[in-house]
Amino acid sequence: MDETTVTESVSLFRKLEFDKVARHAAGFCISAMGSDLLMEMGLPDECERELVRVLELKNFLLEGEPLPFSRLPDTRFLLSKLEVLDSWLNAAELLDIFYLLQSSAQLRKFMFTSRERFPALNEFTIRIWLEKSIQYSISQAIDERAVVRDTASDALYEIRKKLGEARDGLRRKMERILRRCQNEGWLMEETVALKNGRQVLPLRVENKHRLPGYIQDYSQTGQTVFVEPAETLEISNRIQELEIAERREIERILKALSDGVRQELENVRHNERIMAAFDSLYARARLAVETGSMLPKISAGRRLKIVKGYHPWLFISHGFSKEKVFPLDMELDENEQVLVISGPNAGGKSVAMKTVGLLVCMLRHGYLVPCSESSEFPLFNSIFIEIGDEQSIENDLSTFSSHLSAIRDILDHAQPDSLVLIDELCSGTDVEEGSAIARAVIEELLERGVKTIVTTHLGELKLYAHRREGVVNGAMEFDRHGLAPTFRFLKGVPGNSFAFAMMRRMGFSDEIVNRATGFLTTGHTGLEEMIEDFRKSAASNRELERELRRERLEAESIRSALTLQRAELRKKMQELKSRGYRDLDRQLEQARKEIRDLVREVKEHPGDDATLHKARTKLAGMKRELAVKGEQVEREVAPQADLSIRPGDTVRIGDTNTTGEVESIQGDSAVVQCGNFRLTTALRGLKKISRAGAKKLQKEAATGAAAGKSWSVKSSTLESTRLDLRGLTGDEAIAEIGRFIDALAVHRMPFGTIVHGKGSGALRLRTAEFLKQHSRVKSFRLGDWQEGGAGVTVVEMR
Repeated sequence: MDETTVTESVSLFRKLEFDKVARHAAGFCISAMGSDLLMEMGLPDECERELVRVLELKNFLLEGEPLPFSRLPDTRFLLSKLEVLDSWLNAAELLDIFYLLQSSAQLRKFMFTSRERFPALNEFTIRIWLEKSIQYSISQAIDERAVVRDTASDALYEIRKKLGEARDGLRRKMERILRRCQNEGWLMEETVALKNGRQVLPLRVENKHRLPGYIQDYSQTGQTVFVEPAETLEISNRIQELEIAERREIERILKALSDGVRQELENVRHNERIMAAFDSLYARARLAVETGSMLPKISAGRRLKIVKGYHPWLFISHGFSKEKVFPLDMELDENEQVLVISGPNAGGKSVAMKTVGLLVCMLRHGYLVPCSESSEFPLFNSIFIEIGDEQSIENDLSTFSSHLSAIRDILDHAQPDSLVLIDELCSGTDVEEGSAIARAVIEELLERGVKTIVTTHLGELKLYAHRREGVVNGAMEFDRHGLAPTFRFLKGVPGNSFAFAMMRRMGFSDEIVNRATGFLTTGHTGLEEMIEDFRKSAASNRELERELRRERLEAESIRSALTLQRAELRKKMQELKSRGYRDLDRQLEQARKEIRDLVREVKEHPGDDATLHKARTKLAGMKRELAVKGEQVEREVAPQADLSIRPGDTVRIGDTNTTGEVESIQGDSAVVQCGNFRLTTALRGLKKISRAGAKKLQKEAATGAAAGKSWSVKSSTLESTRLDLRGLTGDEAIAEIGRFIDALAVHRMPFGTIVHGKGSGALRLRTAEFLKQHSRVKSFRLGDWQEGGAGVTVVEMR
């Protein structure tokens, strides 16, 4: 038994293979500090914030940007060394301190300037201690080769100047003596050598007394003697004195620089910790990019939903091949506390259970996980696993005793915020007794509210899971025809062990298999038959559910297409009205001008009957012309219905690829049967077509030939294009609208309808304010009377 709490269990990491994942991720670290921190596998203080930081770093990497620093040395030993009073660092070690401080400053500056893109990383790195004095002092004193600069102090400058002059003087003297010895033939080799830190000449041993000087060494053969000329002794001694002075001055400079670091030791160590932590974040982000990992939704409750989740280590070890590693789809609601997984051996039960455990463990340790973003995980505070792959030999325990001991420890420590994983629960003893113990263990975990996953072959446990509230069956699917597992998880279905089918596959004779079958009890045979009937019924129900969902979405698709058509017609009508009314406005303006002229003329000729009659006649003519023009505008903007359409005719709905048969006509409306759906629509929106034409349109819709005017639903996650908010609070409604808009966008729905009711109008106003700000919303309006009027808002997507 293993548990994760603040102090994690190495055994649990090994059983879940989290240690392998962490080791693989550590290979992406820039420094040993980050790698060691990652391999400690400790729990982060703020898990959700840690996950957001990794996500931001993953996005940073996907944008192709380089890190703002290039070097991150391991400075842990150096800072520990400075804790000892009067200790000091050499030039190379001080240069590592410089790079640590420089990289820290560069990282903080970059994240601050990019804070709008990476707010969580900026919040993390803004804590870096900014320091310029130490960096400046080290860079002025030590160059990039870790050599103390001549300009590090005035004294060092003077010493090295004198040292250079002395060395030049010695070189000239040695060259002059070398030429003389060459001419005399005294040399074994025509070169100046260095022995014991002194410049010497290699003379033949028989000539050693010919050159006045001091013997520093002999060759191994004894044929060569190395003589320091007497005339260079004084200058060589001077050089030695200057070199000692140089070393002392360099030591003084390094001690002063080390003291400067020591004074800010805690601040430097603070930066070291942040940079190590950042390095571990970077490694996890690199792993996320490599594995295509995502940040799922973190559940505040105990709902667990895994969509296309891959076992991380299997995925890595198989070269990220989705053909060799099968995804897991599993969902456990709040009230589904215990999952009992059954099925054939080597069918994937244990792998499915371990996949859940490893994904949960990785999330708790700040890793993104290879699954769909629509997945949902609770952050369990502890994980317990009993997988039965170890026996307590040193404790002299049998397999079953060890199993019971582990279960006892689980029951001693498991809490409501724990995740418990038990492989082959109570399978190592008498079947009837094992089933009884297993039920008792599950009952205890149920009472505590502990989320639990167990695997089993016990038939009684499958029946128990079927009947007990809070416990749900699950099975690993098995291909009965190919006699091979599909590794697909089926919720709500108990699994069959298929032992006899496996016997035949393994080459057992029919005689032995049939004999084994005959030994089965009637109860066991009935149980297997019940499981098989249940499996078939569940499969049939799932297929029916998928079909109903597909048909419902198809109906929503037709409705959205009709809404689009209605909007286009409304726009066209508005354009025609606008154009017609502009003409009417011009004519009205002309009429007003002519009326003003007539009034002026009547005023100029008061009492003139002829003038008055002329004015009346002209006004009547103008009135008739304007009336005719108005009727013409109304005729232009109103679509004309095809009066030849009759019940039984095949029609096309607007410009969509939706076709159907007219059932009845009532005034300006028609009832059309479209596949499994009956629609009531305006007669003017229908076009009569032949049956052959209808088949052609249906074929185009199926093949996607009419892209943009028809679309197919590839996923069943969007259940409706109509969202009902009635009964929700304002904040709850806004959250639902956000998810609804995202779902419409994913499924490329052109329209959606939000039902908020009329009431006080507060929910309608909140809806409108939210939609105004949403980037995926093109426009929105209140519904027409037939759509629900002011009680609904119709949304048009971009």
